[in-house]
Amino acid sequence: MTTNEITTNESHATTTTLGRRTLLRAGGVLGAGGITGAAAMHSSPAHGEGPPAQWLRPGDPGYEEALTRFNVSVTHRPEAVVVAHQAQHVQHAVRYAGRHELPVAVMATGHQASVPFDPGIVVSTAAMDDVRVDPRSGSARVGPGVRWGDLAERASDHGLAGLAGSSTSVGVVGYTLGGGLSPALGRRHGYAADHVSRMQIVTADGELREVSPEREPDLFWAARGGKGNFGIVTSMDFGLFPVRTLYAGALMFAAEAAEDVLPAWRDWAAQSPEEVTTSAAFVQVPPDAPLPDPVRGQLVVSLRVSYVGDPADGKRLVDPLREVAPALVDSVAEIPFTDWGGIHNDPEGPLPAYERTTLLADLPDEALQAIINLAGAGSKSPMSLVEVRQLGGALAREPDGGNAVGHREAAFTFFTIGVAPPEQVEDVRAYGARLIGSMEAWSTGGSYVNFMSSDEADPEAVRRAYIPETYKRLASIKSRLDSENMFRLTHNIPPA
Repeated sequence: MTTNEITTNESHATTTTLGRRTLLRAGGVLGAGGITGAAAMHSSPAHGEGPPAQWLRPGDPGYEEALTRFNVSVTHRPEAVVVAHQAQHVQHAVRYAGRHELPVAVMATGHQASVPFDPGIVVSTAAMDDVRVDPRSGSARVGPGVRWGDLAERASDHGLAGLAGSSTSVGVVGYTLGGGLSPALGRRHGYAADHVSRMQIVTADGELREVSPEREPDLFWAARGGKGNFGIVTSMDFGLFPVRTLYAGALMFAAEAAEDVLPAWRDWAAQSPEEVTTSAAFVQVPPDAPLPDPVRGQLVVSLRVSYVGDPADGKRLVDPLREVAPALVDSVAEIPFTDWGGIHNDPEGPLPAYERTTLLADLPDEALQAIINLAGAGSKSPMSLVEVRQLGGALAREPDGGNAVGHREAAFTFFTIGVAPPEQVEDVRAYGARLIGSMEAWSTGGSYVNFMSSDEADPEAVRRAYIPETYKRLASIKSRLDSENMFRLTHNIPPA
Protein backbone atom coordinates (compact mmCIF):
# COMPACT_ATOMS: atom_id res chain seq x y z
CA MET A 1 0.00 0.00 0.00
CA THR A 2 1.15 3.55 -0.71
CA THR A 3 1.23 6.82 1.16
CA ASN A 4 -2.00 7.73 -0.63
CA GLU A 5 -3.89 5.02 1.28
CA ILE A 6 -6.84 5.92 3.46
CA THR A 7 -6.54 4.03 6.74
CA THR A 8 -8.72 3.52 9.80
CA ASN A 9 -6.79 1.97 12.69
CA GLU A 10 -7.99 -1.03 14.66
CA SER A 11 -8.32 -0.99 18.42
CA HIS A 12 -6.25 -3.14 20.75
CA ALA A 13 -7.01 -4.61 24.14
CA THR A 14 -5.36 -5.66 27.38
CA THR A 15 -5.24 -9.28 28.52
CA THR A 16 -6.08 -11.38 31.57
CA THR A 17 -6.34 -15.10 32.27
CA LEU A 18 -9.67 -16.95 32.73
CA GLY A 19 -10.79 -20.55 32.57
CA ARG A 20 -13.75 -22.08 30.72
CA ARG A 21 -15.93 -22.23 33.84
CA THR A 22 -15.28 -18.54 34.41
CA LEU A 23 -16.21 -17.87 30.81
CA LEU A 24 -19.60 -19.49 31.25
CA ARG A 25 -20.37 -18.13 34.73
CA ALA A 26 -18.92 -14.64 34.75
CA GLY A 27 -18.97 -11.91 32.17
CA GLY A 28 -16.80 -9.08 30.91
CA VAL A 29 -17.61 -5.60 32.17
CA LEU A 30 -18.43 -3.04 29.50
CA GLY A 31 -18.43 0.70 29.79
CA ALA A 32 -20.92 3.15 28.32
CA GLY A 33 -19.13 2.97 25.00
CA GLY A 34 -20.55 -0.53 24.31
CA ILE A 35 -18.68 -3.51 22.97
CA THR A 36 -15.95 -1.51 21.23
CA GLY A 37 -15.33 0.67 24.28
CA ALA A 38 -15.00 -2.06 26.90
CA ALA A 39 -13.85 -1.04 30.33
CA ALA A 40 -12.57 -4.54 31.01
CA MET A 41 -11.73 -7.18 28.41
CA HIS A 42 -10.40 -10.70 28.76
CA SER A 43 -7.98 -12.58 26.61
CA SER A 44 -6.05 -15.81 26.64
CA PRO A 45 -2.44 -15.78 27.80
CA ALA A 46 0.58 -17.01 25.94
CA HIS A 47 0.77 -20.57 24.63
CA GLY A 48 -2.98 -20.67 23.90
CA GLU A 49 -4.17 -21.46 27.47
CA GLY A 50 -7.37 -20.06 28.97
CA PRO A 51 -10.42 -18.54 27.29
CA PRO A 52 -10.49 -16.48 24.11
CA ALA A 53 -9.57 -12.83 23.85
CA GLN A 54 -12.59 -10.64 24.69
CA TRP A 55 -15.89 -12.25 25.50
CA LEU A 56 -19.44 -11.63 26.64
CA ARG A 57 -21.88 -14.15 28.08
CA PRO A 58 -25.71 -14.09 28.13
CA GLY A 59 -26.88 -11.34 30.45
CA ASP A 60 -23.73 -9.25 30.18
CA PRO A 61 -23.99 -5.64 29.04
CA GLY A 62 -23.23 -5.60 25.33
CA TYR A 63 -24.05 -9.27 24.67
CA GLU A 64 -27.32 -8.56 22.86
CA GLU A 65 -25.84 -5.60 20.99
CA ALA A 66 -23.01 -7.80 19.74
CA LEU A 67 -25.62 -10.15 18.24
CA THR A 68 -27.62 -7.41 16.50
CA ARG A 69 -28.62 -8.70 13.07
CA PHE A 70 -30.65 -7.64 10.06
CA ASN A 71 -33.04 -10.60 10.20
CA VAL A 72 -34.47 -10.99 13.70
CA SER A 73 -36.46 -14.09 12.71
CA VAL A 74 -33.22 -16.06 13.22
CA THR A 75 -32.40 -16.40 16.91
CA HIS A 76 -28.90 -16.57 18.32
CA ARG A 77 -27.99 -17.62 21.87
CA PRO A 78 -24.33 -18.64 21.86
CA GLU A 79 -22.44 -19.55 25.01
CA ALA A 80 -20.22 -16.54 24.46
CA VAL A 81 -19.49 -13.73 22.04
CA VAL A 82 -15.82 -13.00 21.43
CA VAL A 83 -15.30 -9.35 20.52
CA ALA A 84 -12.25 -9.39 18.28
CA HIS A 85 -10.13 -6.35 17.50
CA GLN A 86 -7.28 -8.11 15.74
CA ALA A 87 -6.43 -11.43 14.13
CA GLN A 88 -4.76 -12.76 17.29
CA HIS A 89 -8.08 -12.49 19.15
CA VAL A 90 -9.72 -14.61 16.46
CA GLN A 91 -6.95 -17.19 16.79
CA HIS A 92 -7.43 -17.38 20.56
CA ALA A 93 -11.18 -17.91 20.13
CA VAL A 94 -10.75 -20.66 17.56
CA ARG A 95 -8.10 -22.49 19.59
CA TYR A 96 -10.25 -22.32 22.69
CA ALA A 97 -13.25 -23.68 20.76
CA GLY A 98 -11.11 -26.48 19.38
CA ARG A 99 -9.97 -27.58 22.84
CA HIS A 100 -13.57 -27.66 24.08
CA GLU A 101 -15.14 -29.07 20.89
CA LEU A 102 -17.37 -26.04 20.36
CA PRO A 103 -18.68 -24.83 17.01
CA VAL A 104 -17.69 -21.33 15.92
CA ALA A 105 -19.63 -18.73 13.95
CA VAL A 106 -18.55 -15.32 12.77
CA MET A 107 -20.65 -12.18 12.78
CA ALA A 108 -19.77 -8.69 11.60
CA THR A 109 -22.61 -6.55 10.24
CA GLY A 110 -25.43 -9.04 10.87
CA HIS A 111 -26.51 -9.45 7.24
CA GLN A 112 -25.13 -12.97 6.81
CA ALA A 113 -26.32 -14.27 10.19
CA SER A 114 -28.93 -16.48 8.55
CA VAL A 115 -28.42 -19.69 10.56
CA PRO A 116 -28.98 -19.96 14.35
CA PHE A 117 -25.83 -19.72 16.52
CA ASP A 118 -26.85 -21.95 19.43
CA PRO A 119 -24.83 -23.39 21.07
CA GLY A 120 -21.24 -22.43 20.34
CA ILE A 121 -19.10 -19.33 20.23
CA VAL A 122 -19.65 -16.30 18.01
CA VAL A 123 -16.64 -14.27 17.00
CA SER A 124 -17.74 -10.67 16.42
CA THR A 125 -15.45 -9.00 13.90
CA ALA A 126 -17.44 -5.75 13.73
CA ALA A 127 -14.62 -3.78 15.35
CA MET A 128 -12.09 -4.99 12.75
CA ASP A 129 -13.06 -2.21 10.36
CA ASP A 130 -9.70 -1.21 8.90
CA VAL A 131 -9.93 0.16 5.33
CA ARG A 132 -7.03 0.84 2.98
CA VAL A 133 -7.49 2.04 -0.59
CA ASP A 134 -4.52 1.99 -2.96
CA PRO A 135 -5.32 4.19 -5.98
CA ARG A 136 -2.14 3.18 -7.79
CA SER A 137 -3.08 -0.48 -8.01
CA GLY A 138 -6.84 0.16 -7.98
CA SER A 139 -7.37 -2.13 -5.01
CA ALA A 140 -8.56 -2.20 -1.42
CA ARG A 141 -7.65 -4.07 1.74
CA VAL A 142 -10.42 -4.38 4.32
CA GLY A 143 -11.03 -5.95 7.68
CA PRO A 144 -14.06 -8.20 8.17
CA GLY A 145 -16.10 -5.48 9.89
CA VAL A 146 -16.09 -3.06 6.95
CA ARG A 147 -19.43 -2.18 5.36
CA TRP A 148 -19.89 -1.37 1.70
CA GLY A 149 -21.04 2.18 2.45
CA ASP A 150 -17.79 2.95 4.28
CA LEU A 151 -15.62 1.48 1.55
CA ALA A 152 -17.57 3.26 -1.20
CA GLU A 153 -17.01 6.65 0.42
CA ARG A 154 -13.26 6.08 0.76
CA ALA A 155 -12.83 4.63 -2.71
CA SER A 156 -14.84 7.43 -4.31
CA ASP A 157 -12.16 9.95 -3.29
CA HIS A 158 -10.00 8.27 -5.95
CA GLY A 159 -12.76 7.73 -8.54
CA LEU A 160 -12.93 4.02 -7.70
CA ALA A 161 -15.78 1.66 -6.81
CA GLY A 162 -16.22 -1.93 -5.70
CA LEU A 163 -18.77 -4.60 -6.52
CA ALA A 164 -21.11 -3.52 -3.74
CA GLY A 165 -24.25 -5.30 -2.59
CA SER A 166 -27.70 -3.75 -2.67
CA SER A 167 -27.41 -2.07 0.76
CA THR A 168 -24.75 0.24 2.17
CA SER A 169 -24.88 -1.64 5.49
CA VAL A 170 -23.90 -5.04 4.03
CA GLY A 171 -20.47 -6.26 5.14
CA VAL A 172 -17.85 -6.50 2.42
CA VAL A 173 -16.19 -9.75 3.52
CA GLY A 174 -19.20 -11.94 4.33
CA TYR A 175 -20.94 -10.86 1.12
CA THR A 176 -17.84 -11.63 -0.95
CA LEU A 177 -17.29 -15.07 0.58
CA GLY A 178 -20.76 -16.07 -0.67
CA GLY A 179 -20.03 -14.76 -4.18
CA GLY A 180 -21.13 -11.13 -4.04
CA LEU A 181 -23.80 -10.24 -6.62
CA SER A 182 -23.71 -6.49 -7.22
CA PRO A 183 -26.90 -4.77 -8.45
CA ALA A 184 -24.77 -1.89 -9.70
CA LEU A 185 -21.83 -3.50 -11.51
CA GLY A 186 -22.42 -7.26 -11.49
CA ARG A 187 -23.02 -7.99 -15.16
CA ARG A 188 -20.13 -5.73 -16.14
CA HIS A 189 -17.50 -7.12 -13.78
CA GLY A 190 -18.79 -10.44 -12.38
CA TYR A 191 -19.00 -11.56 -8.78
CA ALA A 192 -17.08 -9.78 -6.03
CA ALA A 193 -15.36 -13.10 -5.26
CA ASP A 194 -13.88 -13.08 -8.77
CA HIS A 195 -11.67 -10.11 -7.92
CA VAL A 196 -10.21 -11.17 -4.58
CA SER A 197 -6.41 -11.41 -4.73
CA ARG A 198 -5.43 -12.22 -1.15
CA MET A 199 -6.91 -13.09 2.22
CA GLN A 200 -5.76 -13.86 5.73
CA ILE A 201 -7.85 -16.66 7.23
CA VAL A 202 -7.84 -18.27 10.67
CA THR A 203 -8.54 -21.96 10.08
CA ALA A 204 -9.84 -24.59 12.51
CA ASP A 205 -6.35 -25.30 13.88
CA GLY A 206 -6.08 -21.67 15.00
CA GLU A 207 -3.41 -20.83 12.45
CA LEU A 208 -3.48 -17.49 10.60
CA ARG A 209 -2.90 -18.38 6.98
CA GLU A 210 -1.83 -16.14 4.13
CA VAL A 211 -4.11 -17.20 1.27
CA SER A 212 -3.59 -16.35 -2.40
CA PRO A 213 -3.29 -18.13 -5.76
CA GLU A 214 0.35 -18.94 -4.91
CA ARG A 215 -0.07 -19.74 -1.20
CA GLU A 216 -2.82 -22.10 -0.06
CA PRO A 217 -4.39 -22.29 -3.55
CA ASP A 218 -7.07 -24.82 -2.56
CA LEU A 219 -8.25 -22.65 0.32
CA PHE A 220 -8.12 -19.58 -1.91
CA TRP A 221 -10.36 -21.34 -4.41
CA ALA A 222 -12.81 -22.67 -1.81
CA ALA A 223 -13.22 -19.54 0.33
CA ARG A 224 -14.33 -17.50 -2.68
CA GLY A 225 -17.88 -18.81 -2.92
CA GLY A 226 -17.79 -21.39 -0.11
CA LYS A 227 -19.07 -18.85 2.40
CA GLY A 228 -17.83 -19.23 6.02
CA ASN A 229 -17.13 -22.96 5.93
CA PHE A 230 -13.34 -22.81 5.91
CA GLY A 231 -12.36 -20.32 8.57
CA ILE A 232 -12.62 -16.70 9.66
CA VAL A 233 -11.27 -14.06 7.31
CA THR A 234 -9.36 -11.31 9.10
CA SER A 235 -8.22 -9.38 6.02
CA MET A 236 -9.17 -9.32 2.34
CA ASP A 237 -7.64 -7.66 -0.74
CA PHE A 238 -9.58 -7.16 -3.97
CA GLY A 239 -9.79 -5.06 -7.09
CA LEU A 240 -11.71 -1.82 -7.54
CA PHE A 241 -12.90 -0.22 -10.77
CA PRO A 242 -12.72 3.32 -12.19
CA VAL A 243 -16.38 4.29 -11.74
CA ARG A 244 -17.47 7.71 -10.50
CA THR A 245 -21.10 7.76 -11.62
CA LEU A 246 -23.90 5.45 -12.71
CA TYR A 247 -27.02 6.02 -14.75
CA ALA A 248 -29.22 4.19 -12.32
CA GLY A 249 -32.38 4.04 -10.26
CA ALA A 250 -35.85 2.49 -10.41
CA LEU A 251 -38.95 2.79 -12.56
CA MET A 252 -42.02 1.99 -10.48
CA PHE A 253 -45.34 1.10 -12.08
CA ALA A 254 -48.72 0.21 -10.69
CA ALA A 255 -48.97 -3.55 -10.06
CA GLU A 256 -51.91 -3.67 -12.48
CA ALA A 257 -49.49 -2.86 -15.34
CA ALA A 258 -47.39 -5.98 -14.73
CA GLU A 259 -48.69 -7.94 -17.73
CA ASP A 260 -47.27 -5.24 -19.99
CA VAL A 261 -44.24 -4.23 -17.94
CA LEU A 262 -42.66 -7.58 -17.06
CA PRO A 263 -42.53 -9.11 -20.59
CA ALA A 264 -41.21 -5.81 -21.92
CA TRP A 265 -38.50 -5.74 -19.24
CA ARG A 266 -37.49 -9.35 -19.91
CA ASP A 267 -37.14 -8.74 -23.65
CA TRP A 268 -35.30 -5.45 -23.05
CA ALA A 269 -32.90 -7.08 -20.59
CA ALA A 270 -32.10 -9.88 -23.06
CA GLN A 271 -30.88 -7.30 -25.57
CA SER A 272 -29.03 -5.08 -23.10
CA PRO A 273 -25.21 -4.90 -23.03
CA GLU A 274 -23.15 -6.13 -20.10
CA GLU A 275 -22.89 -2.57 -18.84
CA VAL A 276 -26.51 -2.95 -17.71
CA THR A 277 -27.35 -4.76 -14.47
CA THR A 278 -31.07 -5.03 -13.81
CA SER A 279 -33.87 -6.69 -11.87
CA ALA A 280 -37.68 -6.60 -11.70
CA ALA A 281 -39.72 -7.02 -8.56
CA PHE A 282 -43.14 -6.79 -7.04
CA VAL A 283 -42.60 -4.59 -4.00
CA GLN A 284 -45.09 -3.91 -1.25
CA VAL A 285 -43.97 -0.39 -0.38
CA PRO A 286 -44.35 0.46 3.33
CA PRO A 287 -46.56 3.48 4.10
CA ASP A 288 -43.64 5.29 5.72
CA ALA A 289 -41.05 4.47 3.03
CA PRO A 290 -38.75 7.38 2.02
CA LEU A 291 -40.32 7.42 -1.45
CA PRO A 292 -42.75 9.72 -3.26
CA ASP A 293 -46.41 9.70 -2.16
CA PRO A 294 -47.82 7.87 -5.24
CA VAL A 295 -46.13 4.59 -4.21
CA ARG A 296 -46.28 4.67 -0.40
CA GLY A 297 -48.39 1.83 0.89
CA GLN A 298 -48.86 0.45 -2.64
CA LEU A 299 -47.95 -2.76 -4.43
CA VAL A 300 -45.75 -1.77 -7.36
CA VAL A 301 -43.68 -3.33 -10.11
CA SER A 302 -40.18 -1.93 -9.75
CA LEU A 303 -37.69 -2.14 -12.59
CA ARG A 304 -34.21 -1.54 -11.20
CA VAL A 305 -31.52 -0.45 -13.63
CA SER A 306 -27.82 0.37 -13.36
CA TYR A 307 -25.78 1.39 -16.40
CA VAL A 308 -22.01 1.95 -16.35
CA GLY A 309 -21.05 4.44 -19.03
CA ASP A 310 -22.07 7.72 -20.63
CA PRO A 311 -25.38 8.84 -19.08
CA ALA A 312 -26.68 9.89 -22.50
CA ASP A 313 -26.19 6.30 -23.70
CA GLY A 314 -27.85 5.07 -20.55
CA LYS A 315 -30.87 7.26 -21.16
CA ARG A 316 -31.22 5.94 -24.71
CA LEU A 317 -31.06 2.39 -23.38
CA VAL A 318 -33.65 2.94 -20.64
CA ASP A 319 -36.14 5.09 -22.58
CA PRO A 320 -37.96 2.09 -24.13
CA LEU A 321 -38.95 0.97 -20.61
CA ARG A 322 -40.40 4.41 -19.94
CA GLU A 323 -42.73 3.96 -22.89
CA VAL A 324 -44.28 0.69 -21.72
CA ALA A 325 -46.68 2.22 -19.18
CA PRO A 326 -47.03 5.38 -17.10
CA ALA A 327 -44.45 5.29 -14.30
CA LEU A 328 -45.51 6.28 -10.80
CA VAL A 329 -41.86 6.99 -9.93
CA ASP A 330 -38.87 7.41 -12.22
CA SER A 331 -35.64 7.82 -10.27
CA VAL A 332 -33.32 6.62 -13.06
CA ALA A 333 -30.74 9.36 -13.56
CA GLU A 334 -27.04 10.04 -13.37
CA ILE A 335 -25.96 9.52 -9.75
CA PRO A 336 -22.63 9.40 -7.93
CA PHE A 337 -21.65 5.81 -7.30
CA THR A 338 -21.92 6.41 -3.55
CA ASP A 339 -25.72 6.72 -4.01
CA TRP A 340 -26.03 3.21 -5.48
CA GLY A 341 -28.06 2.06 -2.46
CA GLY A 342 -31.03 3.98 -3.86
CA ILE A 343 -31.33 1.55 -6.77
CA HIS A 344 -33.02 -1.06 -4.57
CA ASN A 345 -33.83 1.11 -1.54
CA ASP A 346 -33.50 -1.88 0.77
CA PRO A 347 -34.93 -1.44 4.28
CA GLU A 348 -32.31 -0.93 6.94
CA GLY A 349 -33.84 -3.40 9.42
CA PRO A 350 -33.84 -5.10 11.77
CA LEU A 351 -36.79 -7.06 10.39
CA PRO A 352 -38.45 -10.44 10.99
CA ALA A 353 -37.84 -11.66 7.43
CA TYR A 354 -38.64 -15.03 5.86
CA GLU A 355 -36.88 -15.72 2.58
CA ARG A 356 -36.74 -18.34 -0.18
CA THR A 357 -34.78 -18.50 -3.41
CA THR A 358 -33.97 -20.49 -6.54
CA LEU A 359 -32.17 -19.99 -9.85
CA LEU A 360 -33.91 -19.90 -13.21
CA ALA A 361 -32.67 -21.14 -16.57
CA ASP A 362 -35.33 -19.20 -18.47
CA LEU A 363 -38.18 -16.74 -17.97
CA PRO A 364 -40.87 -17.50 -20.59
CA ASP A 365 -44.31 -15.92 -20.64
CA GLU A 366 -45.69 -18.80 -18.58
CA ALA A 367 -43.18 -18.13 -15.79
CA LEU A 368 -44.00 -14.43 -15.77
CA GLN A 369 -47.70 -15.19 -15.63
CA ALA A 370 -47.16 -17.53 -12.69
CA ILE A 371 -45.35 -14.76 -10.84
CA ILE A 372 -48.09 -12.24 -11.64
CA ASN A 373 -50.81 -14.64 -10.51
CA LEU A 374 -49.15 -15.27 -7.16
CA ALA A 375 -47.54 -11.90 -6.44
CA GLY A 376 -49.34 -9.29 -8.53
CA ALA A 377 -52.44 -7.15 -8.19
CA GLY A 378 -55.34 -9.06 -6.64
CA SER A 379 -53.16 -11.97 -5.52
CA LYS A 380 -53.39 -11.12 -1.80
CA SER A 381 -49.75 -12.12 -1.53
CA PRO A 382 -48.28 -11.63 1.98
CA MET A 383 -44.77 -11.21 0.56
CA SER A 384 -42.93 -7.92 0.80
CA LEU A 385 -40.75 -8.60 -2.23
CA VAL A 386 -40.79 -11.02 -5.15
CA GLU A 387 -37.76 -10.40 -7.34
CA VAL A 388 -36.22 -11.66 -10.57
CA ARG A 389 -32.63 -10.54 -11.09
CA GLN A 390 -30.88 -10.96 -14.44
CA LEU A 391 -27.54 -12.77 -14.43
CA GLY A 392 -25.29 -13.45 -17.42
CA GLY A 393 -22.61 -11.14 -18.75
CA ALA A 394 -19.42 -11.28 -16.70
CA LEU A 395 -21.30 -13.20 -13.98
CA ALA A 396 -21.32 -16.20 -16.32
CA ARG A 397 -17.54 -16.22 -16.77
CA GLU A 398 -15.12 -17.78 -14.28
CA PRO A 399 -12.05 -15.79 -13.27
CA ASP A 400 -8.56 -17.09 -14.01
CA GLY A 401 -8.05 -20.16 -11.87
CA GLY A 402 -11.76 -20.40 -11.07
CA ASN A 403 -13.45 -20.28 -7.68
CA ALA A 404 -16.35 -21.96 -5.87
CA VAL A 405 -19.16 -19.63 -6.99
CA GLY A 406 -21.91 -21.95 -8.20
CA HIS A 407 -24.22 -22.15 -11.20
CA ARG A 408 -22.82 -19.52 -13.52
CA GLU A 409 -25.02 -20.96 -16.25
CA ALA A 410 -28.21 -19.60 -14.62
CA ALA A 411 -30.05 -16.78 -16.35
CA PHE A 412 -31.87 -15.27 -13.34
CA THR A 413 -32.13 -15.42 -9.58
CA PHE A 414 -35.64 -15.67 -8.13
CA PHE A 415 -36.00 -14.43 -4.57
CA THR A 416 -38.90 -13.82 -2.19
CA ILE A 417 -39.04 -12.19 1.21
CA GLY A 418 -41.92 -11.74 3.61
CA VAL A 419 -41.86 -9.61 6.75
CA ALA A 420 -44.23 -11.14 9.26
CA PRO A 421 -45.32 -10.83 12.89
CA PRO A 422 -45.36 -14.12 14.83
CA GLU A 423 -49.00 -14.92 14.08
CA GLN A 424 -48.38 -14.75 10.30
CA VAL A 425 -45.06 -16.58 10.11
CA GLU A 426 -46.34 -19.95 8.91
CA ASP A 427 -48.57 -18.35 6.27
CA VAL A 428 -45.65 -16.35 4.93
CA ARG A 429 -43.33 -19.35 4.93
CA ALA A 430 -45.90 -21.45 3.09
CA TYR A 431 -46.51 -18.72 0.52
CA GLY A 432 -42.79 -18.30 -0.11
CA ALA A 433 -42.48 -22.04 -0.68
CA ARG A 434 -45.47 -21.88 -3.03
CA LEU A 435 -43.81 -19.14 -5.07
CA ILE A 436 -40.59 -21.14 -5.35
CA GLY A 437 -42.61 -24.22 -6.34
CA SER A 438 -44.35 -22.26 -9.08
CA MET A 439 -40.95 -21.80 -10.77
CA GLU A 440 -40.00 -25.48 -10.73
CA ALA A 441 -40.46 -25.94 -14.48
CA TRP A 442 -37.88 -23.22 -15.20
CA SER A 443 -35.52 -23.68 -12.26
CA THR A 444 -31.97 -24.96 -12.70
CA GLY A 445 -32.45 -26.78 -9.40
CA GLY A 446 -29.74 -24.62 -7.86
CA SER A 447 -29.60 -21.60 -5.56
CA TYR A 448 -27.35 -18.62 -4.99
CA VAL A 449 -25.90 -19.25 -1.54
CA ASN A 450 -25.98 -15.63 -0.33
CA PHE A 451 -29.76 -15.54 -0.85
CA MET A 452 -30.42 -18.76 1.06
CA SER A 453 -32.25 -18.56 4.40
CA SER A 454 -32.39 -20.62 7.58
CA ASP A 455 -35.24 -22.57 5.94
CA GLU A 456 -32.74 -23.62 3.24
CA ALA A 457 -29.84 -24.61 5.47
CA ASP A 458 -30.04 -28.42 5.47
CA PRO A 459 -27.12 -30.18 3.76
CA GLU A 460 -29.07 -31.15 0.65
CA ALA A 461 -30.24 -27.56 0.10
CA VAL A 462 -26.68 -26.31 0.45
CA ARG A 463 -25.43 -28.99 -1.94
CA ARG A 464 -27.79 -27.57 -4.58
CA ALA A 465 -26.00 -24.22 -4.39
CA TYR A 466 -23.05 -25.75 -6.27
CA ILE A 467 -22.52 -27.86 -9.34
CA PRO A 468 -21.59 -31.47 -8.37
CA GLU A 469 -17.87 -31.28 -9.12
CA THR A 470 -17.54 -28.00 -7.21
CA TYR A 471 -19.36 -29.40 -4.18
CA LYS A 472 -17.21 -32.54 -4.20
CA ARG A 473 -14.01 -30.46 -4.20
CA LEU A 474 -15.35 -28.18 -1.45
CA ALA A 475 -16.19 -31.16 0.77
CA SER A 476 -12.72 -32.60 0.19
CA ILE A 477 -11.00 -29.34 1.15
CA LYS A 478 -13.28 -29.08 4.17
CA SER A 479 -12.16 -32.55 5.28
CA ARG A 480 -8.53 -31.48 5.18
CA LEU A 481 -8.92 -28.10 6.87
CA ASP A 482 -11.88 -28.62 9.23
CA SER A 483 -12.43 -32.34 9.70
CA GLU A 484 -14.46 -31.78 12.91
CA ASN A 485 -16.70 -29.24 11.15
CA MET A 486 -16.01 -26.45 13.63
CA PHE A 487 -17.29 -23.86 11.16
CA ARG A 488 -20.73 -25.42 10.72
CA LEU A 489 -22.91 -22.55 11.94
CA THR A 490 -23.46 -21.33 8.39
CA HIS A 491 -24.88 -22.84 5.21
CA ASN A 492 -22.71 -25.80 5.96
CA ILE A 493 -20.64 -27.99 3.69
CA PRO A 494 -19.83 -31.02 5.89
CA PRO A 495 -16.48 -32.77 5.53
CA ALA A 496 -16.47 -35.53 2.92
